[in-house]
Order: sequence, then structure tokens, then C-alpha cells
Amino acid sequence: MNKFILYLVSIYIAASAMTFTGCSKKSETELKREKDSLEQVKYDDIIKELIDSNVIRMRDSTDIYGTGNFDYKDSLESYHRGYSIPRDSIYKVWNTKAFQELNELIKKKPRLPGPYLDRGNHFQNIKMYREAISDYNEYIKLNPYNHSGYMNRGNAYERFKIYDSAMADYRMVLKLKPDDTIANFNKGNIYDILGKPDSAVMEYDTVTMKDPRLAKTYYNRGTSYLAQRKFKEAARDWEQAIALNRTYESELRPKINKIRPLIK
Repeated sequence: MNKFILYLVSIYIAASAMTFTGCSKKSETELKREKDSLEQVKYDDIIKELIDSNVIRMRDSTDIYGTGNFDYKDSLESYHRGYSIPRDSIYKVWNTKAFQELNELIKKKPRLPGPYLDRGNHFQNIKMYREAISDYNEYIKLNPYNHSGYMNRGNAYERFKIYDSAMADYRMVLKLKPDDTIANFNKGNIYDILGKPDSAVMEYDTVTMKDPRLAKTYYNRGTSYLAQRKFKEAARDWEQAIALNRTYESELRPKINKIRPLIK
């Protein structure tokens, strides 16, 4: 009988120990979850602040060379090689004489594609995107195998925030000119705007393989990594952007310092 009582007592003690141990573990788990939750809030606040302050969220990718921070010594020549008239042409305001000349040329030779592209660029430079798209449409009808029309129309669609059409045009650019870097860059930027950093990183990866000199690619990819909470990769890309283009130092250095504590 005594043995039976001792057996019951031992079972009770063991059960009690398991119960208290379980409670202890549960409490530790809850504490860990609470700590992780607080850290997540901290991360989210820092990420939101950095992304909100990042210029790629406020500017479309067609301004890659429009800020004065050129990535190449021969930037304009490199960027506009193969394009009819640079988007950053002298036509920043309504130029009556230029429009008259283009209108007359189009009237006299309506089957000549070039003037439509030029006038479209002119319209785009003064932010008349609907008119620009209309002219690019005519150019593409007359000259469907030149990448310039698709690139410039994609720019206009992007600035008009018609992103699916812009994407379609950039894909055509890459089909006609596979070594083009700006089309991939622009696609990456659109993915960023649409909140798809994974897809954006893939596009920027392609750009760095085609042309590792373009600082703006590392600048943007760093922001995409930030959205993925890949702090180490974000800091690495921003450092590379600074190394390639020192004008980014004042903007990116504070951001790098801010995410350093988050790198594990």
C-alpha cells in the first residue's frame, strides 16, 4: 500500500514539474515574440522612413540623367547613343518655331517617320505626354523595327503612370536591342513603384551584368533590398553607388549609417 501511495505521489510531482516547466517555456516564448514584435516595429519604422525619403519613390526612372548627377564622363553620349533626339534636349519650353517646322514637315511628308519621333520628344519634354504618345504611335507604325520609338513611348507611358503599357514597350526595346541597359533599369524602377522589390532586383541584376558602371542601378537596387529587409545587401549596393558616383555620398551615407545596426 505504501508503495502504491509513493507511486501516486511521484506521478503527481512529475506532472506538476511538467506543468510548471511548460508554463515557463510558454512565458519565454511569449517574451521572445513580444521582443521580436518590438524589433519588427523598429525595423518597419526605419525602412519606411528611408524609403519615403528615397528619390526613386518620388521620381520616375526617365529622370535617371535629369538630376545633374551623371554616372559617366560621357554620360549623354552613352545614354543617347541610338536615339533620335535626347530627351533632355533644348526644348524644355514650348518652342513655336520648332513645332511649326515639324508640323510643316509632317504635312508635306506624312510617311516620313523621323519628324513624328522628334515632335513626340518635344511634346514629352514639355510634359504633354498624351500628344507625345500619339506621335510615337505614328512613328512606330511607320518604323516598327527601331527601338527608339518604343523606348520613348515607354518613357511617356511611365510618366503618365500607365505602367503596363510602359512595361510592354520596354520589353520591345529589349527584343530589338538586347544589350540595352536603360530598358531593364526602367522596368526595375516600375517594379519598385508597384511594390515588387523581388522583380525589381532581378532587373537591376541584369543591368549590372550588362553595364557595371551605372551607379544609379546600385542606388536603386539598394532601395529594393531595403524593402526586402536585406540590410547588408542594401548597404553594400549604396557603398558601390557612392564609389562610382561621389555625388551620392551626402544622400546615401546617412542612410547607410542608419541601417548598420540592423545588419546581423
